[in-house]
Amino acid sequence: MNILRNVTILCLLAALCAFSQTALTQTTLASAMTASDKTVKLTAYTGVSAPGIGTTGTQLFVVDIGQVVGEVMNVIGTTTTSSYIFSVSRSPSKAVAHASGAMVLLGPPNYFYKYDPTGSCTTASTPVTPWVNTNNGLQWLCSTITSTWIPGFGNKTAPAQPNTLVASYAGAVLPTGPLFHMSGTNAVTSFTMPVGAQAGAGFCIIPDAAYTTASPLTASTGIVGKVQCWTYDYAASNWYPSY
Repeated sequence: MNILRNVTILCLLAALCAFSQTALTQTTLASAMTASDKTVKLTAYTGVSAPGIGTTGTQLFVVDIGQVVGEVMNVIGTTTTSSYIFSVSRSPSKAVAHASGAMVLLGPPNYFYKYDPTGSCTTASTPVTPWVNTNNGLQWLCSTITSTWIPGFGNKTAPAQPNTLVASYAGAVLPTGPLFHMSGTNAVTSFTMPVGAQAGAGFCIIPDAAYTTASPLTASTGIVGKVQCWTYDYAASNWYPSY
């Protein structure tokens, strides 16, 4: 009986793990594309595959810097010249030109959606993050604070809501969304942007303590209760705080 019970518990744990949250993969275009191009060159190709027996292949969602609406492309093959270059299928009515450096989100086709999420959510029951609506380009995150869907990076359709608290770290800090609380007083020296955030995507921090930022970041000190927002300047290749 105990053996049967233990096996049952292990099966349930395995099922829960199978539904754990997975992040999309992110890379960039290594070269510009025209609206008629049938191949795409990526700066990294981990996780990219063509359809075959037992696999549906990889879907790409390409978004230029400064924009939200992107283009869906489906990988259909790999060229013989480079593992970084892939043949893709594109919708003739939606194909547009893209600049080098454009954000590319990738994953199985079922990791992308054509509608916005609603209702409550938990990270354990959310199969992928961020939730990307390829029809309008909006990203959504399942908040660990409210257990509801909140705007992700680039999504200005609703007021920003705080996501998981981040502890200040004497080094690189990973934002959990466009708005989050930060605890501790360590000196942050850089930001590692999460999947879904284009290079330079801005965000705001609600200080729970007087953390500091130091070189190579612009020096600053968080003020408890006063939101500090960070903006990226491409010309200077640096982040700048609101105070």
